[in-house]
Amino acid sequence: MSQPGLPGWDRLRHGGLLLDPQRLSEVASQQPEALHPFYERELRRRVTTVLGAGKMDPKEVPDLVGFVLQHVCGFTESTGSWRRGPQVPTEWGRTSVAGESIKPRQLWEGPRGAILPVFIDREKQVGIGRGRKATSNALQWLRAGEGQLALVTNGRQWRLVFAGLDFDAWCEWDLDLWLEAGELSPQINALRGLLHPAVWTPPKNGVPGPLLQAILDSRKGQAELSQVLGERVREAVETIVQSHGQVLKEKCGDVAPEDIYRAAVRVVMRLVVVLFAESRELLPRDNPLYHRAYGLNGLLEELEKIAARGGSRLARSWSAWPRILALFRLVHDGSHHPDLPVLAYGGELFAPGDPLAPDGLSRALAVFETACFEGEALSDRDVHRALERITRTKVRVRQGRTSTWVAAPVDFSDLSSEYIGILYEGLLDFELRTAPDDDAVVFLAVGNQPALPLSRLEEMEDRALKDLLEKMKDTSGDAESEEDGAGDAEEEGDEIEDEVDADPVEESDSLGEDEKELEDEEDHDERHTVRMRAESWARRAVEVAKLVRKPRGTLTPEKKLAHEATLERKARQLIARVVMPGEWYLIRWGGTRKGSGTFYTRPGLAIPTVQRTLRPLAWDPPDTAEGRPDWDAPPSSWTPKT
Repeated sequence: MSQPGLPGWDRLRHGGLLLDPQRLSEVASQQPEALHPFYERELRRRVTTVLGAGKMDPKEVPDLVGFVLQHVCGFTESTGSWRRGPQVPTEWGRTSVAGESIKPRQLWEGPRGAILPVFIDREKQVGIGRGRKATSNALQWLRAGEGQLALVTNGRQWRLVFAGLDFDAWCEWDLDLWLEAGELSPQINALRGLLHPAVWTPPKNGVPGPLLQAILDSRKGQAELSQVLGERVREAVETIVQSHGQVLKEKCGDVAPEDIYRAAVRVVMRLVVVLFAESRELLPRDNPLYHRAYGLNGLLEELEKIAARGGSRLARSWSAWPRILALFRLVHDGSHHPDLPVLAYGGELFAPGDPLAPDGLSRALAVFETACFEGEALSDRDVHRALERITRTKVRVRQGRTSTWVAAPVDFSDLSSEYIGILYEGLLDFELRTAPDDDAVVFLAVGNQPALPLSRLEEMEDRALKDLLEKMKDTSGDAESEEDGAGDAEEEGDEIEDEVDADPVEESDSLGEDEKELEDEEDHDERHTVRMRAESWARRAVEVAKLVRKPRGTLTPEKKLAHEATLERKARQLIARVVMPGEWYLIRWGGTRKGSGTFYTRPGLAIPTVQRTLRPLAWDPPDTAEGRPDWDAPPSSWTPKT
């Protein structure tokens, strides 16, 4: 069964909510035919030439744009007609708010009123610095007419923009990421999936094309992300703690684990707040200096480009975290430099830690802020992983009678500010622990993912093992789990499929995390040994609990091989992840918020409560007919107190 969604979509840059996963899946169902081998080779040659030269001659951009749109994306003369440069009629010109005439440099016109306007920019970066003008002109041009979609490109960045009445959204391809290991990357799939005539052409006159209709439907509401994104933010916290594991043991040996955890949560919440601020332009994300030297979105772009080149470059560099620490200081202290004007926001969240402070939280925070300058702590690979956890999420998409998980970018600009409170409240459900120095800890993909010592699991008798998995089945049999298992109903003989099956999106991460990108051979050998022990136990657990039925009828060699493969796969799925001896890890504990009295109150309850409390203190209510104060009168009839 093919996975819904558009391959390469999560590799793009995004601004605002353009397509939600369900609509993206609908658009992706209209994929164009495979790219002709000749045009594939020619595209690879042209991209290689541009990357080798380092920069593009502006005179070459229109030719490259024409080749990509016509021969790679399919906007050929047989699907419509092209007008380029002076051929674009003057009636397509529209006046901007500054009084200048704007019209696209290239224009494709298709059946039933379909158009693809193309605006070509000469600046180095689309939408950044002076590159903002071309994007702004495209949006003004769209709003002055009836169209809502356009393409803005300088040859290296290709931005698809959508213009609503009071908002805009976009996704962007980067030519630097079109090749991976010499082959076309998934970004090309996303390019051809969103830029081809079938999804731009209306099915009949007077209605939007499939792509525009999908975007309009996506704007009606964003999927609830709190549970999934909250889990991924928790993983970012864990990454930061584990990367500082040894330093924390040396410098914070007397600091309570809960203080270390609170400090790590504070660091990650700084990242979340900055992403919110950048999405709302409260921080100057379009300032070239900020984007290249401070901004999180700019940093993520750089890390993704390096990661796309393959190898272990990110694992051997440590420049990203110092840059993020500089960003934190910039937000707290501000900048009066004319090239980088930033207000000093101050606040407790961004206040620096103090290694000499009496409280453990401030001392642990100081470790996170200084350890990278004293040794190799938090590599660029770990920073990339943490940022990906925060800026990418998973959502469940229906596919016929089943459903599955697909990757999707997080649109911070479309999330209300209350989401920060929701995320923070979710993080309070965890506590920080350390695996024993002589034993690994295994997280089981059943129930609420219990964490148990590997030695204890290996010592369990068959009856106890079966009871353990049965108990996990009983405690997790809610409606949500049943729905989550719907996508795997076709698995043969799986009696507790809902609880054991790992997320399709996360499975590769959880199973490969210990084996990939390892930094030294000794660490690899130890992790491999522990992993093999865990999988050996899991194989026994699968057989004891009868999670996979034996084949019926004569056991032919083919049936035996298929059965063995199913057993191995189910055993791997049973292990969510393995924590090595001495490593830090987080475990869910429901008593944290209750014990601290910390809960997030949503605006639906908080706002009426605040209004009813404060209004009588600042306003006088009108009188009733009987001369008594009418406390239930509408707010408009109250008068302010002098």
